[in-house]
Amino acid sequence: MILFASCDKFSREKYPQLASKTESYKYINSCYSAEFENIDKIPTEMQNKITSFLKSRLGNKNFKELEFKSGYVLSDKPIEIERTESESKILALLGQDKQKVDCDTILDFPIYSVVYELKKPEIGIEIIGLNLMLDRNGKLIKDIDFPKAEFADKIIPIDSVHSELIRRKIPYKKLNIDLWFDKRTESFVWSTNTLIREGSIAGPSCFPEVYYHFKMNANNGEITEFDIEKTEEYFFGSDNHYVE
Repeated sequence: MILFASCDKFSREKYPQLASKTESYKYINSCYSAEFENIDKIPTEMQNKITSFLKSRLGNKNFKELEFKSGYVLSDKPIEIERTESESKILALLGQDKQKVDCDTILDFPIYSVVYELKKPEIGIEIIGLNLMLDRNGKLIKDIDFPKAEFADKIIPIDSVHSELIRRKIPYKKLNIDLWFDKRTESFVWSTNTLIREGSIAGPSCFPEVYYHFKMNANNGEITEFDIEKTEEYFFGSDNHYVE
């Protein structure tokens, strides 16, 4: 079945989609914010809470492969973070040194939002962004989009998807293999589609003509066929992360 994919939801140019440094603002309305590019700039106690959570959540093997990229502190009070003069000037230029209006009143500020990247090329994941948010007591505000530790080392590799494609005799020309995180099942999902025709409205990635084949649960191997009558159900609950 051929489907016209919109720019916002299925744009091929958006991949690999990594966690944004400004992801925090989707969840927290804070009066003050400060960015840090080195985990050592936040209190040691908070560093330990983040480390403890991620080790438990991902397992030691995956934790060791994490690479810290950036973080934010979100607060209802002015934030003291050691910065160089150039960093302060950049924040001022971006307006991130200014106070906001009407911050949340039910949260235990400050909130710490960190962004890590993880690479697992051995199973077909080139790179994925993970955003974690904890309050000052270590309480979870936003979890990372990744399978639980007991499934983290059992992710079905992309090779299994290739085998299914070969079995179905689906050609590789203009084939896309997407990796989603399904929030409902807390599992990764491999999805396959073939680009029929590039879009032309506002760029080649807008409104391409796409033929969807199937998706495979990367935890248990369950295959779901694409059904044009159940398009929303097919995509519901998924956050796109990576394309092969």
